[in-house]
Amino acid sequence: MRKMYKTIIIGGGFSGLILAERLSGVFGGVNVAVIEKNDRVGKKILATGNGRCNFTNATLSASNYHSVSEGDIFAAIKKYGREELLSYFRELGIDGDCEDGRFYPSGMQASAVLDMLRERLNYLGTRIFTGAAVEKLSYSDDGFTACGGDFEIGGEIAVLCCGGKAGKQYGTDGSGYSLAQAFGHTVTKLYPSLVQLKTDTVLIKGLKGVKCRAIVKAYSEGKEVSRFTGDVLFTDYGISGNAVFFVSSYLVGAKDPEVSLEFLPEKKEYEIKEFLSDKFASLPYVTAENALTGVINKQVGRAIIRKTGTTRFDGTAAEKIAASIKDFRLKVNGTLGFDYAQVTRGGIPVSEVDIGTMESLKKSGLYLCGEILDVDGDCGGYNLQWAFSSAMTAYHAIRRKYENR
Repeated sequence: MRKMYKTIIIGGGFSGLILAERLSGVFGGVNVAVIEKNDRVGKKILATGNGRCNFTNATLSASNYHSVSEGDIFAAIKKYGREELLSYFRELGIDGDCEDGRFYPSGMQASAVLDMLRERLNYLGTRIFTGAAVEKLSYSDDGFTACGGDFEIGGEIAVLCCGGKAGKQYGTDGSGYSLAQAFGHTVTKLYPSLVQLKTDTVLIKGLKGVKCRAIVKAYSEGKEVSRFTGDVLFTDYGISGNAVFFVSSYLVGAKDPEVSLEFLPEKKEYEIKEFLSDKFASLPYVTAENALTGVINKQVGRAIIRKTGTTRFDGTAAEKIAASIKDFRLKVNGTLGFDYAQVTRGGIPVSEVDIGTMESLKKSGLYLCGEILDVDGDCGGYNLQWAFSSAMTAYHAIRRKYENR
């Protein structure tokens, strides 16, 4: 027999668990059901922020968010922003620390966020169904029905919090889009974002495993579209690291994409040139192998020398090498794709929901939150902030709907 709830939430990620906790606190957990395809909820939460759960940022602006479709994607964040999220975490017993503008739970453990959410939901008696992949969501006169395998779960209201297509190992394989499409929703073109970049590898041969700090600049058709200072990790396919993840979102759909690595970001180009000129003048025996030893990572230095083709080390060589240190260009050939991406660019167009409530404009009583919508943020806590903001928007709308009956 189909069990009916006031609200069924499909997807037990960050937005789904927050929405379930809020609604359970008002209606009682016995009236709220979370349906999760994985064997446990919150699997993707544990991987965020390199396992530390970077959940928001000291700087929140519309420029940090992206959408393929039209819509005021920042409206929910303006209403339920950083301070509201920090306050919510304090209610759960989670303190927050800021590091370089990024907020993490004190203790720097993503598991702390999931533990406190699960403990709260258990206390409220929220009904959580795991290992339950929803294959079909339908509507009849008495409400919505989520079906899959051997279960049927009904709800007066249904909320899709099932994520996008990035990171199928966390259960976000894009299957949630079809549930929305059954009610007339469309899906934009989808792209992997916050992801490692494939580049030409000739210039970085032998650098696999080397990690350094640099300013990474992204270019489309020769024009700079983004830059970020942080870690760059060289791989056998190209580059990774937090700076690369950040600029990758700005290369989605770019034409003739390139990246420029500016090494030694704390030094000016003329300072590097002067130092190298003095070094080459006082050390006439210096070889290509050690021309940049003591100046920059040795392996990176050798790659720069190879790129410039320098064999004679003098004042002219110093100028050419300094320029290459500050602008080491690599052609971008693609990304590692959705399996390695942190978020999805694209989704259900924001124009197909009421951004003030997250309710579908195609079907009354159906709500959409988080990454399933065509909203993605920069690297740095922006995506969990969106998940929270959209969940809180839906919570207040659903509560008002019931209270106004």
